[in-house]
Amino acid sequence: MERFLERMTDRLVFVSRYEADGYGQKVGRPRVPSSLVPNGLRPDEFEPVAHAPDAADFLYIGMMRDLKGPDLFLEALAILRDRQGRALTAHFVGDGPDKPRYEAMIAEMGLKDQVGVHDAMPARRAFAMARVVVVPSRAESMPYIVLEAIAAGMPIVATAVGGIPEIFEGEEAMLVEPG
Repeated sequence: MERFLERMTDRLVFVSRYEADGYGQKVGRPRVPSSLVPNGLRPDEFEPVAHAPDAADFLYIGMMRDLKGPDLFLEALAILRDRQGRALTAHFVGDGPDKPRYEAMIAEMGLKDQVGVHDAMPARRAFAMARVVVVPSRAESMPYIVLEAIAAGMPIVATAVGGIPEIFEGEEAMLVEPG
């Protein structure tokens, strides 16, 4: 299908080397002009974000769907509570098809007192709600949220998938293997 759609395309724009390489492996060398244009940030996004006095331990911000791994993060919070006795707090910010299921998981796992769920909002506003950003994705291309979090001075826990290792070039071993 991708090869067929190329005929109707003036140019392919890839946001990461991972994405361009994946296209080449799965579809073949592009037959139309292509460019690699990494996601970028505005200068004002490099201002550190001050945490709210009642900031949670962690923040998941993104699409509410299994590909992005929020279910894995909820399981990790429950394991830390049950095995380590640590009731860490988190905010889940975003919208998506699986949001009602995650809200049900939070209730079923007994995490309602630890995890707040919020509709999508600007990233910098969400960053103020927590101390650490978690990106538990099973797959990614080049997640803009990781770039935004770094620029805002936020510590990050992220999986080593897609274009994320490109962002941490030289430090890829510090990323979490996807679960």
